[in-house]
Amino acid sequence: MKTIATSQEGELAKRRYRDEPQNGDVRTPFQHDKDRIIHSIAFRRLQYKTQVYVIHEGDLYRTRLTHSLEVAQIARGIALQLGAGTDLAEAIALAHDLGHAPFGHIGGEVLHNLLEPFCVPFDHNVQSYRIVTDLEERYTGWRGLNLTYATLEGILKHCTYFDNEDEIWANIPNDLKEEVYGFREHKQSIVEAQIVNIADSIAYATHDLEDALEVGLLDWAQFKDLLDKHKVAFVIDIIGDDLHDAIKKYKLTKKEANEEIVKKVRHRTLSRLLIDKLIREAVSQSEKNLQEFGCGAEQITAAIRDSRNATVALPATLEEQLRRLVIGILFDQVYRDPRVMIMMQKAKRILETLFSVYMEAPGALPKRTQAKLGKYYQLEENERANKPAKRILARVVGDYISGMTDKYAMDTYQLLTQAYERAL
Repeated sequence: MKTIATSQEGELAKRRYRDEPQNGDVRTPFQHDKDRIIHSIAFRRLQYKTQVYVIHEGDLYRTRLTHSLEVAQIARGIALQLGAGTDLAEAIALAHDLGHAPFGHIGGEVLHNLLEPFCVPFDHNVQSYRIVTDLEERYTGWRGLNLTYATLEGILKHCTYFDNEDEIWANIPNDLKEEVYGFREHKQSIVEAQIVNIADSIAYATHDLEDALEVGLLDWAQFKDLLDKHKVAFVIDIIGDDLHDAIKKYKLTKKEANEEIVKKVRHRTLSRLLIDKLIREAVSQSEKNLQEFGCGAEQITAAIRDSRNATVALPATLEEQLRRLVIGILFDQVYRDPRVMIMMQKAKRILETLFSVYMEAPGALPKRTQAKLGKYYQLEENERANKPAKRILARVVGDYISGMTDKYAMDTYQLLTQAYERAL
């Protein structure tokens, strides 16, 4: 198989700070990246951050952590089939959601709106980048995780079919613009980053659909009607063929299974079949796209990054159907379901309250967080109300809140708002 993997010896495998492996450490640069991400505090916190359903609503639904692991597994499978770097793909996948605020996408929107008046932008990709380059405190020789430039590019430029890349660049803080300018030199990301983009789109659509069916936000008959309405042909075909045959065989071999068990098996089998279909189609289309490059292995990375369109992709018709599945069904029927909307409103109130309290009384922040306010506390009392001072404070408060898990944000809200809640 022709390799298209990003080189582990080139410029993209270098780090910002010199970092020689210890004697006996045989790991590659990208294996180091993957291990550093897994051991980070930000990665552990993903266990208690929302994917769609807030973590206390049930223990079987996906969190940011399980989603990231599933994206990494899908990305590794695609990378193996295409001859790309599996460790690099996994590293990017594991880190791609580190910067998400609590309470899913609504948390990110609320934080963005709260910080915008202070000229402090918030975007979860940019926040992921800031975590691994600055905010994570684990090593004595540098701030952040000192990851390779390849992994950093994949984190910063992560973009699914449902994202807008222009929003990422619009939310780069002024103090980072020069640092990340080089990542805009090429139109496309490295191939492993493109693989993660596809893997995230696949996991996002299929697993959120599975959870929606499991929790009852989508009724099976209603779901099939919506598929017809939005012309999501590839799902209709799978339900009529492979899924029908699989469930028929299951009922014959598991005669003791009641209807509730059959429903659960049906939902999970559908998810598996959809993932398999999308992976196979992505690999097939990507292989066709790669054949159009008339260059050797040494030039392939540059050719992929300078291509007009993404190399790793689904066939256009299937991509459009996947969009309709997510936007027409999941967005309209699941994410806007009254039960989800109620929790979104609770999340909005929680985050707005936390932000307001800490902006008015920064002394309520933990001592470790207050230590980051050195420039703010050096100002005279009357100067702290000025816009530059408020910007310093807002940046620290925003970082603190965005790093919270759903549970910690709810507990802190309870602590700050309930008169009889103990502070110690």
